Amino acid sequence: MTAFEALLATRNAADYAEFLLPYLTPDARVLDAGCGNGTITLGLAERAGHVVAVDAEDDFADARRHASEIGLENVEFRRGSVYALELPPDHFDACLAHSLLETLARPLDALTEIRRTLKPGGVLGVACVEYGGLILAGPEEELLRRFYSVRERLWQLDDVSPYRGRRLRGLLEQAGFEDVVAGSRFFSYGTRAAVECFGDGWFSTSAREHELATGEELDEMRAGWLEWSKSPDAYLAFAWCRAVGRKPKPDDP
Repeated sequence: MTAFEALLATRNAADYAEFLLPYLTPDARVLDAGCGNGTITLGLAERAGHVVAVDAEDDFADARRHASEIGLENVEFRRGSVYALELPPDHFDACLAHSLLETLARPLDALTEIRRTLKPGGVLGVACVEYGGLILAGPEEELLRRFYSVRERLWQLDDVSPYRGRRLRGLLEQAGFEDVVAGSRFFSYGTRAAVECFGDGWFSTSAREHELATGEELDEMRAGWLEWSKSPDAYLAFAWCRAVGRKPKPDDP
């Protein structure tokens, strides 16, 4: 199994876009705004007629390769800005914006631009992690919560909001969407394999990139994560907030 296939197994449309999948039809045109490396995009393409995936970073090589290998020909990846999509108006039946709005300084502008590309009656599904919905148990809990406070501060310094999930309903309403429905889902780490993977990988890929704690404190946090990941008492769950809304149809004459 390649690294991309392993990531596809843990971050896919079936888990992360299941709230939007019921709205997709075999002939639907779908926009994936802020698609990242494309693992979720590929699952959308398996359910829809055609998918256009756009992201500010060109990190699509593995997704393109995988799509070619499995014969998935109805998906295209483009580099672009969600503030100025080079796409026609009233074109898409549905759009997914997953893990996008929390990274934007102007989320309402992005939602307005996405709305422009949707057909009247088209559906938008958005999702953001919500750091206010953290559940954590196990050894060194206070130390790990200290790490999360550092992580939240790092997000804010990078102009990323760890609390935008709770604002999704209001943002969609302000952007002119109707029939908005918001909800939350927890993603849990509650097996030995899951907590070991999370406890080892999370810290090594993130914590040493910031300067909000001393090297000694970071070493202590890393040791705490590793101890936590080996404990049968370890449990972790994140809240993901999601919302779905529709672009209004013009009034009948």
